Amino acid sequence: MSDAFDFSVPPFDRLTPEQRQRLAAALDLGVYARDGVILSRDEPADCLFVVRQGLVHERRGGEVVAVYGAHDSFDLQALFSDGQARSFVAAEDTLCDLVPRPILLELAHENAAFGAVIQQEFADRLSALANERSNRETAALTMARIRQAYLRPPVFVEAGASLRDAAAAMKRDQASSVLVRDGDPKKGGRVGILTGTDLRDLVVLEGRPVDSPVGPLARYELLALDRDDLLFNALILMTKHSVRRLVITEQGAVVGLLEQTDLLAVLSNHSQVVALKVDRAATPEDLGRASQDIVGLIRTLHGTGVKVSFIADLVTELNRKIFRRLFELLAPPDLLANSCLIVMGSEGRGEQLLKTDQDNGLILRDGYDCPSLSQVTDAFTRHLVEFGYPPCPGRIMVSNPDWTRPLTLYKDSLFHWIHRPDEAAQMNLAIFYDAAAVAGDAALLAEAKGYLLGRLQDNQMFFTAFARPALAFDTPSGLFGGLFERRRSEAVDIKKAGIFPIVHGVRALALEKHMAETNTTERIWALADQGVLDRGMAGELADAFTFLSTLRLKAGLDGSVSGTQTDNLVRTESLGKLDRDQFKDCLALVKKFKELLAYHFHLNH
Repeated sequence: MSDAFDFSVPPFDRLTPEQRQRLAAALDLGVYARDGVILSRDEPADCLFVVRQGLVHERRGGEVVAVYGAHDSFDLQALFSDGQARSFVAAEDTLCDLVPRPILLELAHENAAFGAVIQQEFADRLSALANERSNRETAALTMARIRQAYLRPPVFVEAGASLRDAAAAMKRDQASSVLVRDGDPKKGGRVGILTGTDLRDLVVLEGRPVDSPVGPLARYELLALDRDDLLFNALILMTKHSVRRLVITEQGAVVGLLEQTDLLAVLSNHSQVVALKVDRAATPEDLGRASQDIVGLIRTLHGTGVKVSFIADLVTELNRKIFRRLFELLAPPDLLANSCLIVMGSEGRGEQLLKTDQDNGLILRDGYDCPSLSQVTDAFTRHLVEFGYPPCPGRIMVSNPDWTRPLTLYKDSLFHWIHRPDEAAQMNLAIFYDAAAVAGDAALLAEAKGYLLGRLQDNQMFFTAFARPALAFDTPSGLFGGLFERRRSEAVDIKKAGIFPIVHGVRALALEKHMAETNTTERIWALADQGVLDRGMAGELADAFTFLSTLRLKAGLDGSVSGTQTDNLVRTESLGKLDRDQFKDCLALVKKFKELLAYHFHLNH
């Protein structure tokens, strides 16, 4: 069967006729059934595998990292080293031509062109693995403190100094900005900032005289962090506000400026690269590629032990940048000025990690009409699907006219959801309460939410009905010889059993108190501040929510290559003892919280 080998495929097309005959005579054939292991983890190889027919998955840590079809070859690294941390599995019935190591080395030595390709492929493979290791190592530095980065010394000028003086100070100290003192900070004075870009715009574009005082021209709403804060928080702040520097303080005093370039010298630059790709995207296809990069970022950060709350913060900002940029690319300027794009559900709460169903809408200014509206909204939904965000089964998307409507009609819907609540109305009200503005005029959402909170009354029947879904799903417990002692092999839907009762129960308590917070953890602590939850329970709930979200993320990463949340199941036998015990404790706490909700909202009556 070896005479069927295809020598037209590179690099074998570089062999001479005589060399092809020798290779054909040395070939063997490997036959592998579907799901059969071709090359196991850490196993050295004695041949190069060339796929003749079928499909092979390269797996690492339970995930598919590469796919090989007809004429593809693997694995040079295993062939020339002591093994690899990957395995190769037949995704379907597969035939592979096996090129023995001795003949491969012999031909590479004889034929310079053939050997150069083999060498380059091996070098490229090693380079890719080195880059992957580098990404994981640098991602671990997200727990580093700001004091570990280089801080630019602050350059101060007084408010009465001129623009020329500010430029001279920047040149003298090789700085890209100056801090402006407007009075004594100890006596209520302010500190502002003037950057080189500000200086250029003021003088060149606006024609300001160079002897103009800097005091009235500086920006006094400084973005500042403490020197002992996390570098990761600095990255989130820079990403969120699209700035290149932060003011760093220690015991309230300014000690320096953290420049983006210096932060990136310490911290993984992956997220900044994604943000830059989004900002520079000229087409939806560019955004799609940036969106796929987020999946790798999540895997890297989670794999190096970064807390799920930090990952959620960064992913939220990057996702919203993508949604905002997509809408800007698709919408005409007048639509941008007369509408507000909103995200709802987990995306609105800032808790979406992997890609779940789309939950978005568009609030239009009353009286505004856009002739191309349906084309814009249909394209928005279609592109998000292409990016990997599944369509919402309930059609809560901008492409549905029920969720793209004027502000007045949104208010009418809110009135209906509050005063004539059925199951669908309660769901719609719940996800809208979580809404966050992404693009356009955020005042439209603020007015709609103000109307919502203003219409709520102390109606016990309404809040009882609204809170009831928090008790809709069973939460198993092993406290009395249950799930964990008798049925450890069973899978638990972690969303239904633990996450949703916390999210919706906290949401119901927050809505009852007319709170503006959207994030679940922020709502928990706001409820504690108002005495609705005691601080002990609040702390336990926040910790449980974080732990359950981490388990859900792991389940999603293990079950998905695309980064879409397809699996909410946690298989208890796969957990280590500590995680299993903590999981059991979390579910017990959820049961306790559900009892609190039942009592508070009279759900047992």
